[in-house]
Amino acid sequence: MRWLKDPSDFPPQLEPAEDVGVCLKHIQSRASVSQSTASQYMAVLQRAQLVTSTKIGPWVHYKRNDEFLDRLAETIRTDL
Repeated sequence: MRWLKDPSDFPPQLEPAEDVGVCLKHIQSRASVSQSTASQYMAVLQRAQLVTSTKIGPWVHYKRNDEFLDRLAETIRTDL
């Protein structure tokens, strides 16, 4: 999640990471895991609504769901 906070910190890609998210291949490379492991991990984050995804051609790009994260943080501050 911290890595996705600054998508410009990843290698360049055809579509700007700030707009569409970071390509899974870059996340996989940084995490030093297989494509399937990175994909499974990101799917868990997506099901938890912590990230959103955009498919462009064969590639899936992920970005933080900052709106949801802000609401979650507020709920934790006020209700817990």
